Amino acid sequence: MKQTLKWALALLAIGISSAQAAPNSETIKKTLESFPTCGNFVRFDEKNVYTGFGPYWTSAAKPRVPSPAKIWVASLDGGTRTELATLDSAKDLFTDGDSTYVLTYSGIEEWNLKQKIRTALYATSNQSSPLGDEQHAQAFARYKDKVVIAHGRLGVSFFDLKSKSVTNQIPLAANQRGLESMAQGVSISGKYAYVVLDSYTLVGDREKPAFRGIAVIDMDTETVVSELDGMDPGADSVVADGNRVIVSFYGQPLWKYSAQSLLARTLPQPLKRIWKFPVDGRGAGAAAVDDKYYYTCFSRLPLPGEGSYYKKVPMVLDRRVLMLD
Repeated sequence: MKQTLKWALALLAIGISSAQAAPNSETIKKTLESFPTCGNFVRFDEKNVYTGFGPYWTSAAKPRVPSPAKIWVASLDGGTRTELATLDSAKDLFTDGDSTYVLTYSGIEEWNLKQKIRTALYATSNQSSPLGDEQHAQAFARYKDKVVIAHGRLGVSFFDLKSKSVTNQIPLAANQRGLESMAQGVSISGKYAYVVLDSYTLVGDREKPAFRGIAVIDMDTETVVSELDGMDPGADSVVADGNRVIVSFYGQPLWKYSAQSLLARTLPQPLKRIWKFPVDGRGAGAAAVDDKYYYTCFSRLPLPGEGSYYKKVPMVLDRRVLMLD
């Protein structure tokens, strides 16, 4: 009952009808674990489980050129897995009615999954010149009819679902110019977007490092309400859930914060640092959560007969065992 109520409230907060049935954790787990591999993110809704693939760089080309990739869609009712070809590497995804929005490094692709066709392609920034290194879109999150996009060294941009256009773009850690930071991940809880930033510029031990931390944005006003510097290097994604904000540092470790504590002037100590997982390896890409599980893609050592390269496999971790509640 608690899980169903929480899912309905979350759907209502982002403008999706709460009449839709809440997905069952065990069904999500079973569906995700049926994937032979996974990629840059794990996402689910009341109908499907999703993952997307593709690298950032494929050559030394400057500026970066798109790298055609794919997403996988698997229905929670036990249906077959569908593969759809994207124009560039797929980094994130959410659904809105009959539309599925896929974030790639070079744009937002709108898809009709029933017809299995791409219906539109939208820009993610208002920059007219070609995007430079680490200026490409990395993650997005929806709030009502707005989408906030973590855009690497460009900061964040805001995309309007009604006009299907970028309406605003703001830098983060603006006082750090010359010591650049990258918006790597974004997640929303309530009216706040939590953006994790890693340092793009490396400096010597006696020099001031670029901003590494969390920026909190009020989505109603599109203003930054706090910028909290002082995290370790390597923050690459974030997932917010209720009063918990879980930051991933290349998948290991995970830092758990109280969402309320991040509405402050200085970065608080995390409530928990999770270093140990049931399997040797680390998380890879953006994770998803519900009341019971933390769903991620996991990079592990190959088993006998699997070759010599790390394997990316779905991993479902109990939130309570990891103390992520």
